[in-house]
Amino acid sequence: MNTLENILGEVNLEKGYERLTQRERKIINLYYLEGYIDKEIASYYKVTRENICKLRKNVLNKLKKYKNI
Repeated sequence: MNTLENILGEVNLEKGYERLTQRERKIINLYYLEGYIDKEIASYYKVTRENICKLRKNVLNKLKKYKNI
């Protein structure tokens, strides 16, 4: 997880990352750092792949919003 925090710090997204829920952080970590696909993450959380995809996109939008502040 420190790796993700370091990456986000380098692109000024650490403030946005701090505002994410624990679940949102975990999904971003699983997808971008650990290489899981949406289907695998959805299976873990017992939701649909579409829900994970939508949540991941919403998280990216949140991070973009905080980057501009």
